Amino acid sequence: MALKMMLLGLMVVAALAKPELEAEESADPQYYSKYEPKYPSYPKPSYKPSYPAYPAYPDYKPSYDHSYKKENYYCDPRTPPKCANASATFCLSDYEYPAQDIQYAIEYDPLVLKKYADVAVQSADNLIAGVTALQEKNFDYSHYKGKFYEEGNWVGGEGYICPSDVIYARPKRALNVDGEWRVIVQDVAYYTQTQRVETCLFAGASCRTLAPCHRSSCVQKYVYHRMLSFDPCNTYRGLFIDIFKLPSACSCRIPA
Repeated sequence: MALKMMLLGLMVVAALAKPELEAEESADPQYYSKYEPKYPSYPKPSYKPSYPAYPAYPDYKPSYDHSYKKENYYCDPRTPPKCANASATFCLSDYEYPAQDIQYAIEYDPLVLKKYADVAVQSADNLIAGVTALQEKNFDYSHYKGKFYEEGNWVGGEGYICPSDVIYARPKRALNVDGEWRVIVQDVAYYTQTQRVETCLFAGASCRTLAPCHRSSCVQKYVYHRMLSFDPCNTYRGLFIDIFKLPSACSCRIPA
């Protein structure tokens, strides 16, 4: 009987010690066996997908030849632009005018209003004493050819003694005093720059209605204008003031 009770006690002690052993083994990281998940296997598709073939494009070739840079006057400020003829110093129209670049320059220039100034409405009414805009418009020099002894030198209606062509211009490109062509800020947003330009019709010819003994001649006069400009060859300059020489009057000169 005592032996049975001893065996029963040992069994109880063993049963109580087993959970502690299992807890120690579970705390050991080496206790866990490596888990390898098993994914279901799917059969490979028996079809082969087909994709449309891409079209073959020819190799890109620029439309200009190797001499393009030599012919590209746009970034050579001393070469006249296409809008100018052989003797012109300004352009009133320009199909290559960089309006978008100038628009960007205006938007990013906080001082543009301090640089800009213009009197948009100009005429003889506010620039010439004693002559109205209508009178100046109706001056007729169709008979005058610039020669002393021709009838056209003596006949004709009201007008200047040296016939001239007067326009109130808004140039888009002009030649500055340094001999470089600049783009003028013109008709972008609400910005305009108006100049009175008067050009002799017959520079060097005799003055109208004067006798040959005076040895008179018509001479072209110029004036310097400051205009808000843009250099398309150096956009980092932004907008700046440049100086231009434009025809301003045609005067009669009598030598000593």
